[in-house]
Amino acid sequence: MTKCVFCGREEPDYTGVHLIKNDGTVDFYCSSKCRKNSLKLGRDKRKLKWTLTYKDSLKSNAAREIAHEAKKVEDAKEAKKVADEKAIVRKAFKEARTDKKAKEAKK
Repeated sequence: MTKCVFCGREEPDYTGVHLIKNDGTVDFYCSSKCRKNSLKLGRDKRKLKWTLTYKDSLKSNAAREIAHEAKKVEDAKEAKKVADEKAIVRKAFKEARTDKKAKEAKK
């Protein structure tokens, strides 16, 4: 079973077209549709909905988006934590300032 270099479909070795390039690499095309889209029309297999590469790129894009959303949530939690810590520090400084003013007023 060989895999089509354009659509990714597996076909028996005796079907389709085997294109042997000058550098020795062998490209297998399962149908004239794949061969023409690749060689004659020069289309990108990642942009055609019927290819496996397109479907794989959708899966990876979805995974990338999920990871991005998770990172956004994580960053938001971290930002909230930092803001809470800053509020605590501000409150402590404010209390220290009022204590200092109270001591000066007693003198």
